[in-house]
Amino acid sequence: MTAFVIAAIVMLAALVPAGVTLVRGELADSVVGYEFISTVIVMVLALLAEGFGRPGLFEFPVILAVLLFGGGLVFVRALERWL
Repeated sequence: MTAFVIAAIVMLAALVPAGVTLVRGELADSVVGYEFISTVIVMVLALLAEGFGRPGLFEFPVILAVLLFGGGLVFVRALERWL
């Protein structure tokens, strides 16, 4: 295992508290948890692509980052009356 794969595994452990906040927190806390989880997932995918030596797999995290950012904005826009 390379350092990149180990870093990806460690970052996945950071998703547990964010997932709890996402499920049990207030609405504003859930939005922050969603954005944090989407950011960590993009970084984990990039680390795994580097760790396994597959430069062609870097396209997916980049596209996912753009789509998740837009999805987060749509999520906040839909819930703005309750925030």
